[in-house]
Amino acid sequence: MLNHHCRQIFALLILLANILLISHTNADTLNDQQPRSIHVNGTGKVSVTPDKADLTLSVEVQAKTAESARNQAATTMAALIKAMKNAGVADKDIQTRSVSLYPNYSPDPANKIIGYQLSNQVAVCIRDIKKASNVIDLAVQAGGNSTRVQGINFAVDNPESALAEAREKAYANAKAKAGQYAQLAGVTLGSPLRISEGNDVSPVPMPYGEIRMMKTAMADNASTPVQAGEQEVTVTVDVMFGIQ
Repeated sequence: MLNHHCRQIFALLILLANILLISHTNADTLNDQQPRSIHVNGTGKVSVTPDKADLTLSVEVQAKTAESARNQAATTMAALIKAMKNAGVADKDIQTRSVSLYPNYSPDPANKIIGYQLSNQVAVCIRDIKKASNVIDLAVQAGGNSTRVQGINFAVDNPESALAEAREKAYANAKAKAGQYAQLAGVTLGSPLRISEGNDVSPVPMPYGEIRMMKTAMADNASTPVQAGEQEVTVTVDVMFGIQ
């Protein structure tokens, strides 16, 4: 009985030894398979001049009845859209974003419905940025006091050329970093083993303060000032370089 128990313990010890040997061998194999490398990221930025403007306009009307508010808003928006088309904006570049109708309540405890407000919002893509000022002026003139200029963003219609240049800068930045680390570590930098990219072409919004200045200019019958400025096209890249 004792010999049988000893044989079981001996067999268990052999099994544990084999498991440890296999685990150690697998770990060594995994380490051998992982390449020696330096992993860095790089950033490339290019400043470009926007060539299109995305304008957000809306018509807001208040009336005693919902039907009256709808009719007034529809008439005003139709005039506004016609003015934008006359200014050279293509039909495909005018898109309705939202239409909302809700009641207005009295401020007293009775809280009765005293009227209705309708809001109709459109997004307008102005592909000739030089026309942005004229489009805004004509839209406000056509819509009158019911018109709201809610914002304008400037963007690049085709950023591929700028992205290509930013990629070159991002990769050069990553390689320079990797080269420095290789020199510090006393190794030789090899070929890239893996490359992954991220990019960003952010639209440039006009601040709310400038929108208010535009409205003041309109009130004075002056042309709306629109300055596109510049925006940055940014590319980030992660690169793993082999080392020797």
